[in-house]
Amino acid sequence: MTDLRGRSFSDLVAGLNAGQHLAVDAVVAFVDGELGPVARDRAAAHLTTCQSCAAEVAAQHQARSVVRSAQCPPVPADLLAALREIPQTADLPHAPAGLAVTAEGTIVEFADPSVAPGPLGASPRWGAGPSVLGRWIGR
Repeated sequence: MTDLRGRSFSDLVAGLNAGQHLAVDAVVAFVDGELGPVARDRAAAHLTTCQSCAAEVAAQHQARSVVRSAQCPPVPADLLAALREIPQTADLPHAPAGLAVTAEGTIVEFADPSVAPGPLGASPRWGAGPSVLGRWIGR
């Protein structure tokens, strides 16, 4: 397999004069209109003389057209309702020992982990008050 990392689309079609075919990525980029002007002109010139690459481009055009015209399947209403209920019904794990989140969203460490509040989100002021060390995690 050819390693294409670090190569631009212009690099992918640069060797066309040496009789190479368009890379798959170059074919897709050509069909999607994502090639730069120089690479696009080289690819177009190559397509006039290479039936194999022209067939690949035609197949990519057809695939692109089919995908763009396809309708998305409908999402069942009960699935959408279940997804919307997750924030209200999900069981949240208990906070790690000694850590809490302040009302502002800052993770803090408790001076005495035995006084840490219950499950995450149980209180809007969770982690606030005199039991917080004031040492922010990650700073």
